[in-house]
Formats: sequence, C-alpha cells, structure tokens
Amino acid sequence: MTLTDPSSPDTALNDQEFDALAEGRLTPEALERLRVQVQAALDNPDESVSHDEVWTRLEQRMKRAVARAA
Repeated sequence: MTLTDPSSPDTALNDQEFDALAEGRLTPEALERLRVQVQAALDNPDESVSHDEVWTRLEQRMKRAVARAA
C-alpha cells in the first residue's frame, strides 16, 4: 500500500504492518521506516502530520483490529 500524501498517518505503516506492530512482530524494514518518519517529525514538527489526525486514525485501526479479533 503506497500513499502519495507524506503528511498522512498512513504513510508510516499500512494496515498489515500496523497489525504486526500491535502483535510485536513488525519487520525490521518497516520498523526502520517508522523510526525515520518519527525522527523527521521530531526534527520538524511544523511539517509533520497533526497529533489529532494520528490519534483519530489510530482509534479507527484499533476498532477494526478489535472487530477482526471478535
């Protein structure tokens, strides 16, 4: 899953990678990509995705993960 908007919270991890992260089995490549993106946001917070957008997307993913597990 490739997204073109670098300010989207989905550019860090796709749904499968997010599930893997939640289960503690994220691949080293995805973990490194996430680390680089987090560091870039820390280095330049004005150009990173908004905190509210990230939490909204995280809540959506968590709800889907719970629904799939049920």
